[in-house]
Amino acid sequence: MLLLSLDRDVLLKPLTMVGGFIEKKHTMPILSNVYIKKHGDQLTIIANDLEIQACITITQNFEGEDFIITLPQKKLQEILRVIPDGTQIALTKQNNKILITSGAIKYTIQSLPADSYPLLKVSESEICTFHIPQIKLKQMLWQIQYAMADKDGRVFLNGMLFETSDNKLKLVATDAHRLGLTTADLSPQKFAHAHVILPKKSVLELFRLLDNNENLVTIKIFPNQVYFECDNRQLLTKIIDGRYPSYERVIPITNDKICIINRVQLLHAVERVSVIGSDKVKTLTAQFFNNKLSISCTNEDDETSQDEIEVVYDNISIQITFNLLYVRDLLNNSTAEFLQFALFDEKRSILITVPEQLDFMAVLMPLRM
Repeated sequence: MLLLSLDRDVLLKPLTMVGGFIEKKHTMPILSNVYIKKHGDQLTIIANDLEIQACITITQNFEGEDFIITLPQKKLQEILRVIPDGTQIALTKQNNKILITSGAIKYTIQSLPADSYPLLKVSESEICTFHIPQIKLKQMLWQIQYAMADKDGRVFLNGMLFETSDNKLKLVATDAHRLGLTTADLSPQKFAHAHVILPKKSVLELFRLLDNNENLVTIKIFPNQVYFECDNRQLLTKIIDGRYPSYERVIPITNDKICIINRVQLLHAVERVSVIGSDKVKTLTAQFFNNKLSISCTNEDDETSQDEIEVVYDNISIQITFNLLYVRDLLNNSTAEFLQFALFDEKRSILITVPEQLDFMAVLMPLRM
């Protein structure tokens, strides 16, 4: 029985987009599959790992009968990739197998029962709903996602805080050594206070699903889930059970020594000096003095590198040592022309903001040498 006839690219793109939701090491074989459903002129593709679920719907005039099947995502994706661009493919059911044909090309792959697929269901007890342009949310995620912890024993750090209050959405990420915070004013919308932590995987996959356009994302927050919907895509994720740390307490708002730095100039200087750097601990020493910033690296062989750039700074000389990779992450995940570094002394964390903007801040802790 013919199930589906369509252009190869129409199926390959959404299949690739949901690939990150497939758990590669899972005790349930069916979670290596994608759930594919055709109903009328809609084709829906779903993948999940029991914690996070992606759903992509394609609408067009498809040939074939309505059906629901599951197919191995990786194998199906590899098959479609080697079939020439722009060619028609057909999916035909043969008992518990699916025949994929394109001209003289033929593949037969196994299909597992669709009624065994563990679809995630959206909760009913909604806390709040709001909308934000895709490009804005994508930018907010990108600005601070590097600060999330990875496999930390404090599980609440392995994710990003989504906090809503009145008409504002605030995102926070920290691994206890650095912190990123970004805020969006969503006036005239008003919504209830919510405080949920999204797992790191959910944040990264959400970033991949979003486009750089002004189309709105609908966000619904539930006590144990968060739901995102934009265009033809939906993402449903469970949240991390735990209380996020009191991040406001680590923001050094009393730092009073201000340095204005051209971000790209500093990034290029960091790249240059990092050529000579320790393989074990990537350290960067920064000296702020007399409208200049000198940065240097040293390695185990007592080799050194140094560079100097012009900045706006007319306070006392301060020398601070940072994790070089943390500085690079901060600079790479910003598009601002200038950054403002607020210092206090050699031991206290520094506060990084964008001059005359209130919607972003980052905190970097110095290394204790």
